[in-house]
Amino acid sequence: MTPPAEPDTQRIPVRYWIWLFGAVVSLLGDLTMTFAIGWSASRHGGQVAGLVLLVAAAPRAALLLIGGAVGDRYGAPKVLLASCVAMFAVTTALVPTTLAVGEPVSLLLITALVVGVIDAFFLPASRSMPRLLVQPELIPRALASFQVTGVVFAVTGTAVGGVLVAWSGLTAAAGFDALTFAVMIVVLISLRNTPAGATGPRTGMFRAILDGVKVAFGRPLTRALLITMTLAAGLLMPLDGLLLPLLARDHGWSASTAGLLVASRSVGVGVIALRILARGAFPRPGMFAALGMVLAGVGLLGLSTLDPLPLAFLAGVVSGIGVGTFTGHVLPLLMNSVEREYLSRLQSVVVLCQSLALVVMNPILGTFADLDGVRITGVCLGVGALSVLIGLLALTRPILRNATVT
Repeated sequence: MTPPAEPDTQRIPVRYWIWLFGAVVSLLGDLTMTFAIGWSASRHGGQVAGLVLLVAAAPRAALLLIGGAVGDRYGAPKVLLASCVAMFAVTTALVPTTLAVGEPVSLLLITALVVGVIDAFFLPASRSMPRLLVQPELIPRALASFQVTGVVFAVTGTAVGGVLVAWSGLTAAAGFDALTFAVMIVVLISLRNTPAGATGPRTGMFRAILDGVKVAFGRPLTRALLITMTLAAGLLMPLDGLLLPLLARDHGWSASTAGLLVASRSVGVGVIALRILARGAFPRPGMFAALGMVLAGVGLLGLSTLDPLPLAFLAGVVSGIGVGTFTGHVLPLLMNSVEREYLSRLQSVVVLCQSLALVVMNPILGTFADLDGVRITGVCLGVGALSVLIGLLALTRPILRNATVT
């Protein structure tokens, strides 16, 4: 993409920046909470950790299509606000509960279940907001601005998350997450009168869901992007919540060190996001997305084999650069591939595919990590190698290799 004479970021509406502030603050709490749950679950072994993550992913997968249809029918901002209020209530209640009973497996499972249900409505609505607030040609830069600001909060969040967990476990993380959702609620209330685009037609719920699925899988480019993102999700999304905590324990690293390791990947994502924000996406986003997948796998191979912390952090940055290159080019391609009235439903299909990948991969990876004679290092090596292979296969697909943002 040739950079315009005037920076596109100057024309991004102020309302988007207001929403972005609330979104990245909420992300800060989410990252802290996700790390806390993964760390608490990993104390009970790989199988329990995989089960907890499965319990979060399963209800999310079951309800996502309904959540997407509700978002298109009633408007993403309203559904997002309701979801944030629900999450604020859950995280607030979790503070006295953990103080009273600690962090038993049963509580981790219940928390994962409730969060998974809310996420089914939160995620499609949240992911639709950038497209509703900015013009299509500004999507790459708008998403890059989210990644840049998100990285600042992500690095802080994962580092602070490790410190909070080391200090007071899930109790501190839940209280912190509740505060960030309170900020997001205030932001969304301030934007409540903002027209965010027409909602979908008042057809039956089943018909609305079916129409969304047909749009998502009926277009060749959208279908190819969905398949690639699903494969990437199954391999790369379990890293922060499952594999890296187990890898840190295998190396004898502390919770705070594990948090910094997760944060190093966010730094890599931020490097690419800054480039896209300043100069726009690369000319052939489909091709660079595939190359990003290859680089993400190479970085994970380094994380799996390097024991000195400085080198492990460097490998995390390389992996993050790959992830940032992949997502920074795939997401705009996908978001601009459908009309506005299908945005929440498309995002629900995307998250559903990713959730199904997690439903399959979290317990598999957790079980492999617990097998006699198999170390978590070997599991991470396998994931890294498969990521490289998927990126190379994507490069052979002309529809992906030649795709451009319209």
